[in-house]
Amino acid sequence: MSPSRPYQLDAATSLLLRLDSRASTPLHEQLFEGVRTRILSGALPPGLRLPSSRQLAVELDVARSTVLQALDALAAEGYVVARAGSSTRVAPELPIAPEDRARSAAPRVSRGPRLASSARALKSSPVGAPRLGAAPRAFRPGVPALDLFPTALWGRTVTRVHARASTGLLDGGDPAGHAPLREAIAAHVATSRGVRCVPEQVFVTAGTQQAFDEVLRLALDPGDAVWLEDPGYPGARRAVLAAGGRPVPVPVDAEGLDVGAGIARAARARVALVAPSHQYPLGVTLSLARRMALLQWAERTRAWILEDDYDSEFRHRGRPLTALQGLDEAGCVVYVGTFSKAMFPGLRLGFLVAPPPLVDAFAAARASTIAPASSLEQAALAVFLAEGHFGRHLRRMRVAYRERGEALLEALRADCSGALTPRPCDTGMQVSASLTSPLSDLRVRDEAARLGVEVAALSDYFLGRRRESGLVFGFGGVRPEAFRAGTRTLARALEAAR
Repeated sequence: MSPSRPYQLDAATSLLLRLDSRASTPLHEQLFEGVRTRILSGALPPGLRLPSSRQLAVELDVARSTVLQALDALAAEGYVVARAGSSTRVAPELPIAPEDRARSAAPRVSRGPRLASSARALKSSPVGAPRLGAAPRAFRPGVPALDLFPTALWGRTVTRVHARASTGLLDGGDPAGHAPLREAIAAHVATSRGVRCVPEQVFVTAGTQQAFDEVLRLALDPGDAVWLEDPGYPGARRAVLAAGGRPVPVPVDAEGLDVGAGIARAARARVALVAPSHQYPLGVTLSLARRMALLQWAERTRAWILEDDYDSEFRHRGRPLTALQGLDEAGCVVYVGTFSKAMFPGLRLGFLVAPPPLVDAFAAARASTIAPASSLEQAALAVFLAEGHFGRHLRRMRVAYRERGEALLEALRADCSGALTPRPCDTGMQVSASLTSPLSDLRVRDEAARLGVEVAALSDYFLGRRRESGLVFGFGGVRPEAFRAGTRTLARALEAAR
């Protein structure tokens, strides 16, 4: 048989089909696809009688079994109707609307299913500054000191837990989280952060974003208002949009979130999402007066407060500040913590502490789900905490971050003093700085990226009107000896952006 030979199914259709014996696709599949395409295009209208299988086999110069296999597949999917003792016809009702058949003959671009309004808002939401690559560079925000993490010790802990894993661990574990880990977390946050809780209030999560998502889905009805710090963490806005909420930007000043402004903008908001101990990206602390005002507002309106405590354990001098949750008497605060900043981002383990009135709701939400993260990793982390390794690592990181923060401020003073005014840095692993001249921080960010230095533009963090131009520096993942090279390069970027 010739490798490619045209034939006509029916003289009335003037339609050519081609089969190619040299193609990798089997002949019966080629025939199936050719007839199906012509049916969907309208070239073969509903009810049209097709040639017999014998006639098709002769015309195509193929075995009759090949034709029968294709026709059986077409009939199984509803494109043709074949009855014993009768001819095969195109189905009278096709798997595509009649008005669409003519359109399908020409190439078209489908818009796909309709998105919910919250999904459309999420799709258009900014995702922050692009990263230059996978490897951390000076001065990428949010990267911990991975060079100082006790990798070998963690590896031995994981290996030991895996070797002794019970069937319960291998089966997936408790949806609320591994019980020994919940106990260890409750003990840790009580001593280090002043959080008041029992293990039953602790729910293990696959990081901060999952905790946000879980809280917001329980708290919000579609369109409910949520206070967000402005400027603030972009992931918080995306979590609100994903849950169908309405983000309300509330300005942040030297005392933290302006509670009065929040009440003026959305007095009946359902949730206030705040980082009271170390606001991101400005690094300010919510004053005691505003903490009390926020708690009073939440109790009065029966609102939720979602406390994001992402890195406040890294206070460079003195003990960490007491969490807002420790002041809550009305059960309005859900406390959220993470281990990805203290250990390494790939761990993807965090937790939330539900207030007593909401424990049953969180437990019910978890009842029909699997464990939020690997039970084996949860068990390894429980051992890591219980044996004191995590506490020792935190103490070491506090010293390292103090040294790295001071080294960054010194390097900025040496190379960029006329162009940048850094804010005080007494917690965490990033610092923000205001631009002293009317430069575009977005342009500075892009110029720095072109030269191989990664900084974030403060403009990327504003949800409402941009009130300030500045840069955000991460110093956690940068060795002190690399700071001067980075700030010298940044100085060139600042000059090029003028």
